[in-house]
Amino acid sequence: MIQIDADDGAVRVEFPHGEAAVIEGLQPGAAVERGSQRALFLEMEEADTLGKMIDYILDKVRIKPESEAALRAVRPRLDELFAAGGVAREE
Repeated sequence: MIQIDADDGAVRVEFPHGEAAVIEGLQPGAAVERGSQRALFLEMEEADTLGKMIDYILDKVRIKPESEAALRAVRPRLDELFAAGGVAREE
């Protein structure tokens, strides 16, 4: 989980195994990274659009098997992150 304090620019990152880190004084636009992973901050509408795009590609566009596998792996993660807001899945 990532929490951002907009007043002072502090970011608190909590990892599933219980470790937490606080980064203070981040400037707007600063990248949040862990290893080779980067955070992507989306508004609910953006997440909904991204989910629909992934579903469309998986259903209608012929892509390489490795690209399909990558999208199929990302889609449930998007659902999980935005579950409370109801990111629509095209069926």
